[in-house]
Amino acid sequence: MEQVNNGENGVIGVCRRKKKDKDPVVFYADHLVMKGQTVNYADVETISLYASTMKYGILCANFSGWIKFKLRDGKKLKWKVGAVSFAGLGSIKLKKELFGDMYEACLPTVISTRAAGYLAEINNGGTVTIGSISVNANSVAGKAGLKKTEVPMTQVGGADIGSCNICIYGTDMQRTVINPMPSTIDNAVCLIPIIRALAARNQAQ
Repeated sequence: MEQVNNGENGVIGVCRRKKKDKDPVVFYADHLVMKGQTVNYADVETISLYASTMKYGILCANFSGWIKFKLRDGKKLKWKVGAVSFAGLGSIKLKKELFGDMYEACLPTVISTRAAGYLAEINNGGTVTIGSISVNANSVAGKAGLKKTEVPMTQVGGADIGSCNICIYGTDMQRTVINPMPSTIDNAVCLIPIIRALAARNQAQ
């Protein structure tokens, strides 16, 4: 993401789909502008994303990455990048970097804003279920292998994304304690700031 000085216009970053993108996504403190549309972070109902590199033989490869937003009024927006390479020639490396920039810009803004709603429920004593994973202030429930499991928050270190999955890690941040969830599931990516916040709170106690 192109870092931008806040200044008077309030822009905090710009994400492009190509080097000379004439219509980049522009991030502000409480909204983004994408494809000419202003999207308030608070108006986003679901977020999903995907990024994968497929190899064909030893010479060809294809990268595809996208992030989707569904707004509370039913409108949908999709940001995507893609590239094909042959014998090492092509723009896959650049497209991966641009996708990474977009994800890193979304995480502390639109994703964290949506996750804040779930955290409010949890802080009020509730349990939030996203896909196959349920979270409350004391534990995370899901599956480990083929068996259902419930992991105390004292044994959870954090969460991150890897291989197009949302991974919840133990306190060593190496071993997953719950089966990874595909990031294509609506709001699965919100588990990252949720788990991070709960784990940090528990570790601070």
